[in-house]
Amino acid sequence: MRSLLLAFLMLPAFSNDAARAQEDEETQPIQRYLVDLRLGDGLEEVRRVYPPAQDWPFRVDQRRDITRYRVEKGLAKRFPRKVQILHLGFRKGRLVEIQAVYDAKFSREKTYEKLAGEFALLYGEASRSGDRFWWADAVTVLRVFPVELPVLKDGEKSAEWRTSVQIYRKDVFESAD
Repeated sequence: MRSLLLAFLMLPAFSNDAARAQEDEETQPIQRYLVDLRLGDGLEEVRRVYPPAQDWPFRVDQRRDITRYRVEKGLAKRFPRKVQILHLGFRKGRLVEIQAVYDAKFSREKTYEKLAGEFALLYGEASRSGDRFWWADAVTVLRVFPVELPVLKDGEKSAEWRTSVQIYRKDVFESAD
């Protein structure tokens, strides 16, 4: 009788483990697509989507061999709605990192916490460190976090928070450490 009772009590534990294992197998892969760009696109493809109105400023991360462009709304003839700044990282001519920093209106309406909650519906519970949320699969990382931008308010220098989303190739950042 005791063994039957023990087996009955342990049944939920085994079924929960099985459900968790099945859930892990069904995890949604992270989309490699953000603001009409896809990880792996070349610089010319990106410039076709967002034609430059002026040269885009860039800097080279020597440690990771990544060229990062900072594209603000006025620097491209077309630009994604609700986005204020795009950070685009290229390695060997291919897009390996996309970060969209949203404008003030969008950031007020959809805070980084709300946006992380929406991504959690698709990808499951996020890993979290402070104010940064992230999800990862074998090849891609998706992060949602706030960004502090300098602004001029009433003639005074100030800062405002913006919602930001970033996707990047996982191997690019793991290999540099």
